[in-house]
Amino acid sequence: MKNSYLIIAGFLFSVSTINAQTLQDYLVIAKENSSELKINTYEYELAKEKVLEVGNNTYTSFNLGYFIQRPETRVGSQVAMGGVRQEFPWFGTKNAEREVAKSNAEIWQYDVELSERDLIYKVKEAYFNLYEKQAITTILMENKEILMTYENMALAALENNKATFSDVSLVRVQKNELHSKMFQNYNEIEALSKNFNRLLQRDVNEIINVLDSLNVTDILIGKIAVDSHPSLNKINQRTEALDYEDEFISKENTPKIELGLDYIIVNELNNIDTADNGKDIILPTVTFSIPLFNNDNKSKNNQIKIRQDQIISERNNQKRILDMALEEAMLSFNNSVLSVVAAQKNKKEIQHAININLKAYETGIINYKNIVGLQLQKIKYQLMEINATKKAFIAKATTEYLTN
Repeated sequence: MKNSYLIIAGFLFSVSTINAQTLQDYLVIAKENSSELKINTYEYELAKEKVLEVGNNTYTSFNLGYFIQRPETRVGSQVAMGGVRQEFPWFGTKNAEREVAKSNAEIWQYDVELSERDLIYKVKEAYFNLYEKQAITTILMENKEILMTYENMALAALENNKATFSDVSLVRVQKNELHSKMFQNYNEIEALSKNFNRLLQRDVNEIINVLDSLNVTDILIGKIAVDSHPSLNKINQRTEALDYEDEFISKENTPKIELGLDYIIVNELNNIDTADNGKDIILPTVTFSIPLFNNDNKSKNNQIKIRQDQIISERNNQKRILDMALEEAMLSFNNSVLSVVAAQKNKKEIQHAININLKAYETGIINYKNIVGLQLQKIKYQLMEINATKKAFIAKATTEYLTN
């Protein structure tokens, strides 16, 4: 029994005192190691690189030709010709296309922010769950020591015929129950510790430092709102991208300009003396492509309008979901604080009753059933306080996820 007690005490020492890392340190490690965060960051970088592909000119075309039947002109026969062509969009079309690409690329930025927030919340939640289990084990160990003291008192009283064997058995049963719960809690701490390290994507056997105590008065919450949440900013960015796309579609419905230059090789005419005899021909050209019968843009504009209306509804729905989550988190926080206060008050009252019962030991008369029952009531409120504290800190983490 003593060896088991030392094993648990040693485990708690390794969890809570050897490593000096704090919750903030763990958040930094998690962000540095997170595969999901890296994937979204790479996607964001790729999207920004793809912007460079947009808005470039189309291929420059070259053509060469040879006259099998040479047409005769006043200055000689045409032998061969070559030319170059380059098409240009209407003024402002390229910039509009680039703005669409840039705006779409920025959407990935909010995916990075969302994945980072999700990760931070998960680490905090796991940390506070681990804190609860460690605090529970400490409470059980302390109360087991108290029950061992009661057991010794009962054995001493039994020798003097001032207690019964049933009194001793009553204390031992509760002591053994706490011993079992201590080991169950130990197993839970071990599993939570490994999962915590997995969340940080490091060796599962790394030592974890958890605070010995948390105080709900350190985390009071003021007036907050969800307006700056990345999921809403992402929807806003999509709206901006659609506005740029609408402008680009309008630019697409403008003429395209093609500039060209042809060069024709001309042979000289024999026995003819004329000006510019055999002079090659240079022919600049300008071509306009006008979308006279193209109705695609009207359909595209209608699609943009439908998508804009869809995004407005999507934003309203997402805002409602976030507001509901924030309201639930605030309710959980407030109720948890009330539970902590109630548990602290009840602990004091029960301890006062225990002290009164212990004074009876001086006269040699003590009601072990009563005092053990009071001790179990104290454990109940100790555990209630720890659980409510954990819930309050998780609720605070939820509000930070939703608002910061």
